[in-house]
Amino acid sequence: MKQQILPLELPPTFETKDFIVSSSNEEAYLWLMRWPDWPNKCLAIYGEEGCGKTHLSHIWRENTHAQYLKGQEFNSINLETLFKGPDLFVLDDSHLIEKEEKLFHFYNYLMDSQGALLLLSRTPPAHWKLELPDLSSRLNAIPALKIHAPDEELLSQVIHKMFSDFQISIDSAVVSFLIKHMERSFESARLWVEALNIYTLIKKRSITIPLVKEILVEKGLAEIHS
Repeated sequence: MKQQILPLELPPTFETKDFIVSSSNEEAYLWLMRWPDWPNKCLAIYGEEGCGKTHLSHIWRENTHAQYLKGQEFNSINLETLFKGPDLFVLDDSHLIEKEEKLFHFYNYLMDSQGALLLLSRTPPAHWKLELPDLSSRLNAIPALKIHAPDEELLSQVIHKMFSDFQISIDSAVVSFLIKHMERSFESARLWVEALNIYTLIKKRSITIPLVKEILVEKGLAEIHS
């Protein structure tokens, strides 16, 4: 019987020392470091899944003790409950917020109370399909910073760190080869690292260029999606 290995989730680490600053994310990082010198106490950071938005928000929370919640949680939570804590908030996956009136009153409350808001999303607020004009105008006025696709140097560092989280040492030549044959995105890097970790457990082999080639041939494509 073929041995079955359950997929493993990478343990998230959000410490400041683990965040890698590069040209793709430097602007967003420097803006967060400018706190509290923000023009209107609001900031939006957007980019693909896994690009580091949540990690950046944890760094900001260390300095501000802001409250953190996801967009879907915001849809159901009582605002009075939120207002009992600090008037500093991170709204992750904010593009998933459906209660526009609620978000409008939430925003106005923060501005009246001299609070602050960090919005994290896949797309900038200006691209959200909003039906409430007053909310749209307020969100469009928030500075929106994009975390761009990683360059080769950053992607290499990220992949090395992901393998390190699995307590796996990998040769730089293998990482360079992998980067040349995968989609250059953080999500693709995560999928490859998880897949290679599982392959090593199943086949009891070290991660080498021949192993990566073997997976490419087996899958018939240049990227592992599952």
